Amino acid sequence: MNIRKQRGLTLMGFVMVLVLVVFFSYAAMRIVPLYLEYQALISAMNTLKADPRGAKMSVKQIKTKLINSLWVNYATDNIQRKHMRVTRKDGLQVRVAYEVRKDFVGNIDLILSFERTVQLK
Repeated sequence: MNIRKQRGLTLMGFVMVLVLVVFFSYAAMRIVPLYLEYQALISAMNTLKADPRGAKMSVKQIKTKLINSLWVNYATDNIQRKHMRVTRKDGLQVRVAYEVRKDFVGNIDLILSFERTVQLK
């Protein structure tokens, strides 16, 4: 008598795996664009920091340069001028801090906070 061992997923196991894959894929689709926007901000601020004329710019010029750089990278949805602070502290210190609230599922929201500071000398 040959006894066959059962192999593979049952239908219920397959549905559970599918639900998990769909949930994490949906979460990634909601979160990844926000992190790509933040990476564009980091790139723009590093470019500003590498600019030898950066410390001699006015506050308006610094904000305009950052906004233009973000605009080129399609990253101006959540980052605005009001989120940028420029202070004089051993040169110029540029800080961008913002918070993003996105709908997730039903009445559950995702809240992500981002902050980046560079020192211009």
